[in-house]
Amino acid sequence: MKLSKIMLIVVIMIVGSSLLLSAAPKRGKKYAALEFEKGNMFLTPQIGLYSGEIPFGASVEYAITENIGVGATLMMWFGSGFSVFMPSADAAYHFTMLNVEKLDLFAGVGVGFAIVGGSGITGSSGLSINPFIAARYWFSEKMGVSLRANIGLIGDWTGVGSMLGIVFML
Repeated sequence: MKLSKIMLIVVIMIVGSSLLLSAAPKRGKKYAALEFEKGNMFLTPQIGLYSGEIPFGASVEYAITENIGVGATLMMWFGSGFSVFMPSADAAYHFTMLNVEKLDLFAGVGVGFAIVGGSGITGSSGLSINPFIAARYWFSEKMGVSLRANIGLIGDWTGVGSMLGIVFML
């Protein structure tokens, strides 16, 4: 029930914002600003589902080449008697050669450290390695939706997760 309400709010925010921003005038080549290019920066507030928990947070990415982006992600979640903060440094390869309008497909890895507080959880603080695959779909030149699926590979933070977010090109 709680997840349904959260997902409904996210969908309403995405649709409403895209309707407002899609009216903005386009410049130059149609969708040219939507391509992953060196120097672009992206901010993505997001909510997820990770091994039965509902984390939330944000990620930022900077395009250092036409295909490679580096950035950081901070996800956190709270439960009955515990909290988890998971910052990570991320690197991603963007498949720009696919040339699909409004769609950015990429894969990468995040390396971070889980910080656990409280006694209501069996996991402990430790290293996290999370390979991921992801996609961004652009509704306008400055805003789109992001979907990311990842797998935790090490320590107490192994598992499968996904994150849905609203991405902003800064």
